[in-house]
Amino acid sequence: MNLAEAERKLADTEIRAEFAGTLSDVSVVRGGLVQTNEKLASIVDPSELEVSFRVSTAQYARLLDAGGALVKAEISAILDVAGVDLVATGRISRESAAVGEGQTGRLLFARLQDAQGFRPGDFVTVRIEEPVLERVTRLPAAAVDAAGTVLVLGDDDRLELAEIDLLRRQGDDVLVRARGLQGREVVAERNPLLGAGIRVKPIRAGATVPEEPEMITLSAERRTALVRYVEGNQMMPDDAKARILKALEQPEVPVQMVERLEGRMGG
Repeated sequence: MNLAEAERKLADTEIRAEFAGTLSDVSVVRGGLVQTNEKLASIVDPSELEVSFRVSTAQYARLLDAGGALVKAEISAILDVAGVDLVATGRISRESAAVGEGQTGRLLFARLQDAQGFRPGDFVTVRIEEPVLERVTRLPAAAVDAAGTVLVLGDDDRLELAEIDLLRRQGDDVLVRARGLQGREVVAERNPLLGAGIRVKPIRAGATVPEEPEMITLSAERRTALVRYVEGNQMMPDDAKARILKALEQPEVPVQMVERLEGRMGG
């Protein structure tokens, strides 16, 4: 009887967690009394860590499948420790049901795998591997205008307008998708003087770039006279007229264009 009572009391002094891990926030002391429902400590399983991170709404939309469900994309969590990076991989597991007061975007969670050296509360950098984009090409961002078009080189080195679908922005580049662009040459940087139908002398990668055209600042009277001449010229095509007028609106105008126009005005 006494043995059974002693064993029962001993069992009442032991508390075992359901899994192995590391203790934190321990509040018990030797000889202290434990109250009912008292929290003794927190236990963390280092093999079951999760990272939370916030993405913009646009970035979140890229992680949805055709049915609108969040894809289980692979992620990398990087922890900078005195200049040495600790890296753990994982997959997106869930998302927050609400945005949160005063917050924007979406809060996502990813379960980490083999997160050696990581601890709860670590501040990490998260990189997400987005779903693969097929049938796309990368272009300089300056090649695409506000209307979602690019200029491509056509027959006889004349420019043609092509519509594209802008899918991603990556720094100074964009990822686009368009029909008929494969094998075509695209103008890398747009300017007001370029447009469909213009014949150009293409400058390809590795070629010697010609010097910038000489520019001039026009007086108000000289600029007004040139604008009136262009607007009243019935022989000039409308697209060429629009390009020249746009160039005349700039603070500096190419000297060659001014001399050509004034030569026609004098004639």
